[in-house]
Amino acid sequence: AVVEFALVLPLFMLLLLASVEFGRAYFDLHLLTSAAREGARVGSLPGSLEDDVSDAVDEFLQGVGLSGNWTTVVTVTTPDSIPRAGGLAEAQEGDRVAVEVTYDFSVLAGTIIPGFRGVVPMRGRCVFRHE
Repeated sequence: AVVEFALVLPLFMLLLLASVEFGRAYFDLHLLTSAAREGARVGSLPGSLEDDVSDAVDEFLQGVGLSGNWTTVVTVTTPDSIPRAGGLAEAQEGDRVAVEVTYDFSVLAGTIIPGFRGVVPMRGRCVFRHE
């Protein structure tokens, strides 16, 4: 029984650590998508600017306790997918406000799980219609 336990334990620990890491990664991805949604909601309101969107994303991610650095990019396009040069300042009703939040996910068990070490770039994206 001890020999079988010694053979199975490393594989079981690998699966356990892998499931914890993928769970953490999926949770952070969900947080990024929710933050992008919150930013797009703010950006869809009349009179809002890119700084308002970044502030909303920062407030959300800091509120949920995500540590590290993230980047927020706001893109405004017409309904025909033509980019608006002036961004939110020139957005009109019906335009698409896209918010993309990128973040580098740090892997905790990277030396144990092969091929999954260091930093994994993640991206959350959401598009709302400007009011």
